[in-house]
Amino acid sequence: MANAAGGRGADDDAYLQELIRGSVPGPSSSRPRVAPLTDDEIGWFSCGICMETRLVFDRFRAGCAHEFCIECVVHYIEGRVADGAVPVPCPEPGCRDGAMHPEACKKLLDIDVFDAWCVALCERAVGPARARCPYRGCGELLVLDAADAAVTEARCPTCSRAFCLQCEGPWDERHGGEGCVMSRLADGRNWTRCPSCRAMIDKTGGCRHIVCRCGTAFCYICGSAFSARGCRCIGPPGEDAYAALTPVKAGPECKTGVSIGKC
Repeated sequence: MANAAGGRGADDDAYLQELIRGSVPGPSSSRPRVAPLTDDEIGWFSCGICMETRLVFDRFRAGCAHEFCIECVVHYIEGRVADGAVPVPCPEPGCRDGAMHPEACKKLLDIDVFDAWCVALCERAVGPARARCPYRGCGELLVLDAADAAVTEARCPTCSRAFCLQCEGPWDERHGGEGCVMSRLADGRNWTRCPSCRAMIDKTGGCRHIVCRCGTAFCYICGSAFSARGCRCIGPPGEDAYAALTPVKAGPECKTGVSIGKC
């Protein structure tokens, strides 16, 4: 039906019009119309965060049976990532089966939130022996070893600029012969770092059991993570942390005049 020049001819246009008229029901078409689904036919669910009833189109599951609306999930993930509290578990209290994964939530999030989430997971996997280049446009992650513990100045292998390993800030006039201002301030006020996210913590009261905003529980004195067995500075390995602080009656094996730490 094509003309000699290779374009469409009149017969082609007529044929296309016929196809269009046959595929789109008109006012006089005898083809039955399909009624749109009602909301009840689509289905409803109750969000486990805001407790509102919403259409299933707005439902998100974290790999478990718990259901949440997309808006609440986005706010929940953004808050966790901003605090460095990764991995991101199911928002349902006590749920151990569900977990949020960046790739599964990528379409819901801003790209900056997604990238920050992935970076936080990488840092968590590396552990506290790490440092990040503070310069805009770089942000290279450096893995440190034991020999770097006493080092203050480092040079990024990617952008070749110097920065402080103690405060992770650019190397400037604040880092003179006396060392990093932040480091000296932390030493003077007995601040300590979270062993997971490395945030600086200032304890103003209470016991030595600290829970960082990232969710890590650790000892403010020795800096080790708390577990069911306590930490390095409470009792010998294998002894319950709270039992070590419980008063007991003196026995024949106890020595008099000896401090608790040497008893």
